[in-house]
Amino acid sequence: MTRLGVWLLLLVLGGCGLGEPAGNSPEAECRRQAYDDPTVKHLTIENLGLGTGPSATYDYKKALRDANDACLRQKGIPVQGGVEPVRQY
Repeated sequence: MTRLGVWLLLLVLGGCGLGEPAGNSPEAECRRQAYDDPTVKHLTIENLGLGTGPSATYDYKKALRDANDACLRQKGIPVQGGVEPVRQY
């Protein structure tokens, strides 16, 4: 692998964690817990097939966001946003 390839790989891997809550904060715990939600797991398995379109991606992201928001509400942390995301068909 060339030097440029190594640097690009390091930049990509380093940027993967940006924007995610760090450590054991309630936000980070809820984010991890959202991936264990049964609906999110079902949609993850369903979307493994080829040809999933924008509707399937929207459903997955919505389920993940809903599970995360529910966890935050249970912990008494206000959720961000307030506007439903635009649905692209």
